[in-house]
Amino acid sequence: MEDDAQVGQGEDLRKFILAALSASHRNVVNCALCHRALPVFEQFPLVDGTLFLSPSRHDEIEYDVPCHLQGRLMHLYAVCVDCLEGVHKIICIKCKSRWDGSWHQLGTMYTYDILAASPCCQPHLN
Repeated sequence: MEDDAQVGQGEDLRKFILAALSASHRNVVNCALCHRALPVFEQFPLVDGTLFLSPSRHDEIEYDVPCHLQGRLMHLYAVCVDCLEGVHKIICIKCKSRWDGSWHQLGTMYTYDILAASPCCQPHLN
């Protein structure tokens, strides 16, 4: 598993994620986009897709795994491989453009919100 944190922190990151999931009594996470159940594995990759943290709670996503990173409350989410690769058409409800997650690396943990990182339109940005 790769991460966008500093080199050598992969094991710490794995423990952080598993501890946050354990505290929330979860061994399955749902894809933030299609809601498919993704089993959580103890070894890399942790899910069949990618994980990301968001400082904002997405009310439209049906679950929330709160966790603290560097003293900040973050929310852990997942996106499945099918949504990342475009098997499921993910369309912006504001401008109707298609979301492309194919450039995200599978098995990765992003410490930023990948859904907000590349806004397609001004309403999405707001």
